[in-house]
Amino acid sequence: MNNNDILHNTKYEGVYYKELKNIISAGKPDLSYYIIFRTNGKQKKKAVGKKSQYMNAKKAYEIRNDILYEIRYGINMHNRKELTFKCLVDKWYADKQGKIKSAKQDLQRLDNYCNILYNKKLKDISSSDIKKIYAIMIEKGISEQTFKKTYSMYKRVINHAIEYEYIKSAPIIKLNLSIKDKKITESYSDELINKYLNVIDNYDNQTMSKIVRLIFATGMRRAEPLKLMWEHYSYENSTVKIVDAKSGDDEIYFLSNSAKEIIESQRTLTKDFIFEDSPGVAIGKGKLSYHANKMKLKAGLPDDYRPLHSLRHHFGTVLARNGLNAFKIQKMMTHKDISTTQRYIDLADKEIVEDLNRIDEKLTFN
Repeated sequence: MNNNDILHNTKYEGVYYKELKNIISAGKPDLSYYIIFRTNGKQKKKAVGKKSQYMNAKKAYEIRNDILYEIRYGINMHNRKELTFKCLVDKWYADKQGKIKSAKQDLQRLDNYCNILYNKKLKDISSSDIKKIYAIMIEKGISEQTFKKTYSMYKRVINHAIEYEYIKSAPIIKLNLSIKDKKITESYSDELINKYLNVIDNYDNQTMSKIVRLIFATGMRRAEPLKLMWEHYSYENSTVKIVDAKSGDDEIYFLSNSAKEIIESQRTLTKDFIFEDSPGVAIGKGKLSYHANKMKLKAGLPDDYRPLHSLRHHFGTVLARNGLNAFKIQKMMTHKDISTTQRYIDLADKEIVEDLNRIDEKLTFN
């Protein structure tokens, strides 16, 4: 067989290239790209262009995806004038599923709040449609921050469509909405935190009590204790690893003696996970949330306090109050951005000023 007839693999599934005899630049041969796919039970090979004609493996891969999409749904993605927003959402999810951690959650947000756009042709989407979504969400009592995330998802789908040349340009949207970035940092008085801890320690489900206590002692995010496994815990190094944390990476938490004591108390009670519903089965998020809310009610916490995440905020604030610098706090709380850490420093500074003012009122000057 002539070497020029051999199809070479690329890093893209179903995309191959063949070296041609003609030389195009720097002594390198021209390449002809092919895609292979199945339709009606038969394998087909299709030439999609040459390197000298500005074809490359990525473009060939997208052409293959479009063909597969048309085979599956009967929709020609290149008929741009007839594209609906739902078509672009489906394409975005097909491309991102399994590649980004939040893909399923992001799709759910679009399904919940942007479904009024789904049957609209892309060219017909206007600013009034986005404002209508905002009005509906606010009327239902949904926060402006959730709208902000929803609108951000809409833009990501559109930008993805432009990047992969499903569309040529985005609908023109103009919003005159002032949406402030509301970052809640719950603050506990000594009296309130002591009352809350008393409820936690005396709660009738001791496994749930230990999980909440561990959040208090480490500043873990609310669901992270449920992911803890014995194989990722080191008593000697005073660390535990969270696999596939919120950031998408593995994160290391440092453990105090009290945190290790909580974990060690589970040593003979579970198999794989440190906290389990049954041997080898981790406790579900819903179960933890149910018990955490019961503890919140018993402790009489303010309505807007989150029963678990507020303990993470309290942990960060205590670190700042005790003089730890921002970089140590950032490492201990696994923040990616130092600006997230800075709010605990700012809150601690504010409390110092408030304490100083209370003392000032009691001082008597001659």
